[in-house]
Amino acid sequence: MDRVINQADRIPQLMRMAFTRLKHGRLAPVLLEISGDVTRQELSDDTLTYTPVKQRKPGGDADDVRDPVTAVLKASCPIISAGRGILYAEASEELVEFAELTHTPVMTTLQGKSGFPENHPLSLGTAGNTGTQMAGHFPRKTDFALGAATTLSRGYRHYASVGTDCTDDLNVHHRIDYGVVGDAKLVCDRMIEEVKRQVVVPGRGDINSVVEEIRKVKEEWLAGWCPLLQSNEVPMNEYRVLKELAKAVDVTNTIATHDAGFPPDQMFPFWPALRPNSYIGWGKSTQLGYGLGLALGAEMAAPEKHVINVMGDAAFGMAGLDIETAVRSEIPILTVVLNNGIMTHYDKYMPYASKHWASNKLSGDYAKVADGLGAYTETVHTPDELLAVIQRAIAANKQGRPAVLQAMTKGEETVSRY
Repeated sequence: MDRVINQADRIPQLMRMAFTRLKHGRLAPVLLEISGDVTRQELSDDTLTYTPVKQRKPGGDADDVRDPVTAVLKASCPIISAGRGILYAEASEELVEFAELTHTPVMTTLQGKSGFPENHPLSLGTAGNTGTQMAGHFPRKTDFALGAATTLSRGYRHYASVGTDCTDDLNVHHRIDYGVVGDAKLVCDRMIEEVKRQVVVPGRGDINSVVEEIRKVKEEWLAGWCPLLQSNEVPMNEYRVLKELAKAVDVTNTIATHDAGFPPDQMFPFWPALRPNSYIGWGKSTQLGYGLGLALGAEMAAPEKHVINVMGDAAFGMAGLDIETAVRSEIPILTVVLNNGIMTHYDKYMPYASKHWASNKLSGDYAKVADGLGAYTETVHTPDELLAVIQRAIAANKQGRPAVLQAMTKGEETVSRY
């Protein structure tokens, strides 16, 4: 929404419109423009009377809810794909209850990661540019996909999209069979009530042995990745760094994010997101350095959480000086720089420049840069050093200092496709 305030006495009206738009439907910026001549106008006290806008949420039509619930209960292999709207609506508990009542496995989108706990027996993990093997296995065999606060951008045989506040999210990528418009939390509540109406409490049992199937697929997938996740290579494998990082921190009290490039592709499938908003997933834009800003904002918004940002050396080159902001403002985040000396895979896109001028190569000691900016810094070269170095960085964070850990790694282009 954008509006021009052309008369001073319209300020209350336009502010009311602006806050109504901010609190309802699709979350988006609002712009009000005011010209210099309007700022010089006089207003009476009566004109400035203003009552704050209350948020009112649509709950979904009961008839619309019944059909997708019936379809889930009749399907032989239903799945749920949950998007970021679950996080916006704070509907994770309701989503978990619905999944448990119907014994339906749940996968999340990139931006919906952490909307469903990934240690839950019904979790399929995340599906983005990369993802878990479970997130590939079940969509390929499903006969009904329920999109929860998402546009269902991947193809399935039959679809329903529920819990979206905006009709623009319906029938975006594929024709849907059912659609429910409303706040995701309220719609999930209605769906839970509908399940209990159709099926005797405590709901449908695990008639398809889906929990055991998820466990087997997950074990097979992780077994295939053990060589990288537990690698003792020097220079270090980046998956080993991420694995040790997840072991060292309290994941349940951590907010993790990443920068563009290969760090997200490596983190999405393997970083455990156990609580809502414990992972800030993004990837529809590719600017380097964005993750550092996200980490700073997350720590300010939730100072009781430990915030981690993983970035490559190229990303640090774009935005690393913002570590000074963290130091000056006493924002105790942990930044892990994966220093592999290259822009991974870029030689494929610029082969001539890479061959003749090494345009894909990078060099630098980023720990020294961060030290010069006032952060706690260490460089780690071997896997056996990782745990102790990470623990010292965490200790610095607890003392109020931002920390930068430089991990000397190899370029790793292997990612988990599903």
